[in-house]
Amino acid sequence: MQLEQTLKQEYQDKIVWVTGVGQGIGLAVAKHFTALGAKVIGFDRQFSEPDVLYKPVVCDLSQPQQVEQLVAELIDQQLAPYNLIYVAGVLEMGALEELDLAQWQHCHNVNAASLFTFIKHCGTHFKQQRVGSLVTIGSNAADTPRQQMAAYCASKAAATQLTLTAGIEWANFGVRCNVIAPGSTLTPMQTGMWQDDQGAQRVINGFAEQYKLGIPLQKIATPEEIANSAVFIASNLSSHTTMQVLTIDGGATF
Repeated sequence: MQLEQTLKQEYQDKIVWVTGVGQGIGLAVAKHFTALGAKVIGFDRQFSEPDVLYKPVVCDLSQPQQVEQLVAELIDQQLAPYNLIYVAGVLEMGALEELDLAQWQHCHNVNAASLFTFIKHCGTHFKQQRVGSLVTIGSNAADTPRQQMAAYCASKAAATQLTLTAGIEWANFGVRCNVIAPGSTLTPMQTGMWQDDQGAQRVINGFAEQYKLGIPLQKIATPEEIANSAVFIASNLSSHTTMQVLTIDGGATF
């Protein structure tokens, strides 16, 4: 209870930007910050629960140029963030020789290029306010190769290093940048890969033929579990934590 009260004191009326709030982890993150009193500005193409948000911003994160204009306008309107939580992500599946350039670019635009746009435009603001943090939701696939997932793995690796680089550039200004790297999480991206009602158990057991270990904790993560960690690591309760990658995958990549 004391922990929650401390978080409420920090986030009351603070503006927090969250991308990918239409569903999954992004929606869970937005709900958590709103419950703590934050004014959440959410970015996505569509919104399943717009009432959770202080301000929904309709945008296509696969179009970094569009994102650049929207972000600049919000900052000009005095709606710059106290914290930025970049959650949005897409998955393009296919063997290397089967992937086309459009799939590759789609993954990199959403997972990394639009993140770069947010970081670039928020950087001056963060350094001026000399407080706040960036949390990027990456993936354990950023440093663990997966078959059929080259574009995703590469884009998440780019997002991870981009975030850590921001961390070292902003450290002298008291601004922290961290990555949360989930494994298999109960989101539409995950369930979309399942072929039947045994999909979750197969993921938990692992796929030996794909050189993919199972999950020692014997369960799939929930979006709320990832959101809890995102809120904590973004907050002043983690005030001495920066340039770190927190892997939350039930031990799948130990």
